[in-house]
Amino acid sequence: MEIKSLISHIEFNVCDYKQSIQFYDKIFPFMGINRINCTKEYTAYTDGATKIILIPTEDKFLSFGFHRKRTGLNHLAFYAESKEKVKQFYLEIMLKNKIKPLYQEGPFGDDDYFAVFFEDPNRIKLELVCAPNYCKYDHWPNNLPNDFDPYSN
Repeated sequence: MEIKSLISHIEFNVCDYKQSIQFYDKIFPFMGINRINCTKEYTAYTDGATKIILIPTEDKFLSFGFHRKRTGLNHLAFYAESKEKVKQFYLEIMLKNKIKPLYQEGPFGDDDYFAVFFEDPNRIKLELVCAPNYCKYDHWPNNLPNDFDPYSN
């Protein structure tokens, strides 16, 4: 029997704990994600369904750094309810707080996928996207490439 699953929580180890908290305190409230507690060991945010937790990286692991092209997390995308909200986030949050967009200046895309990409202080790539059909099964055509068999020798 299968279950319907959503993400419960995501934990980030962050290099500069204070700077990371200050960064997320600026962007998360716009997305309906609010800080619920802050301790020396972790800081938690929630939208009421999913928690995002920041944890200070242990000193012995700081020298390794983070890069999204290595094995692990590439980026985290947050839904916006409209293209206008993506534009508003860019103008009111990113520009005001000097958060530089990735790839081009400002949001871009069309009615199917409209987004702005940026990085947090740890270089974790983040995205705010309006993509109303992106995760719906019936949105994707059956003619997409499906040419890799992970079970073949």
